[in-house]
Amino acid sequence: MPEPAYAAIARTALDQILATQLAAIESAATLVADSIAAGGVLQAFGTGHSRIVTLELAARAGGLAPVSMLAVKDLVMFGGADPGPILDPTYERESGLAERIYALAAPAAHDPFLIVSNSGINAAVVEMATLARDRAHPIIAVTSLTHTRSAGARATGGPHLADLADVVIDNLAPAGDAALEISPGVRIGAVSSLTGVFVAQMLTELVCRRLLDRGLDLPVHISANLSHGDAHNAALQERYRERVRPIEP
Repeated sequence: MPEPAYAAIARTALDQILATQLAAIESAATLVADSIAAGGVLQAFGTGHSRIVTLELAARAGGLAPVSMLAVKDLVMFGGADPGPILDPTYERESGLAERIYALAAPAAHDPFLIVSNSGINAAVVEMATLARDRAHPIIAVTSLTHTRSAGARATGGPHLADLADVVIDNLAPAGDAALEISPGVRIGAVSSLTGVFVAQMLTELVCRRLLDRGLDLPVHISANLSHGDAHNAALQERYRERVRPIEP
């Protein structure tokens, strides 16, 4: 049986990330390490499937404890909002969500923000980036520059995520994300989650290496399915209890 075509797409995408985005990931790692060393927390925000990348950074085995995952669902879980509206997949286009999510998160001054959006055009992510910029938070964007700059992108009439960030990491996804035309007019094989998770894991490694270079301890979660996992992670949760909310199981 021949190898699925997506396997070749995946290998090429990851190779291209290494070839073209490593400098940006290095810059992002320096921003995050500087903040953690000074007692800060990385605020990671995404909507839709971009939450996969933020979830890869937050509260997971092998992940840094000082990462706070922000999401639209926070309005329900921590803000008491009606859950009905957030079930609409277009809700991320609603103006005003970012300000409410930001207020619930209460980030400290100069906490860096990592904002993930393949399109980079919806109101929630653009407004979150604007809020963060206006409040002097460093901003790292993970986005598809091809989609953002595509003539076929849905018009929004405002800046895009990439226009507002201090560091832009291109996830190299094509416009529309799906990279494989399986039949005429039908495309499958999304790329953004694959490359986004790759970026997230490299970012974690590079932040840890920078912290080690400074002689600092590494506040890293271990698997809760190891015998000592719960005790280890509970100590980290207590350490960051005022800054990082738990995520749902």
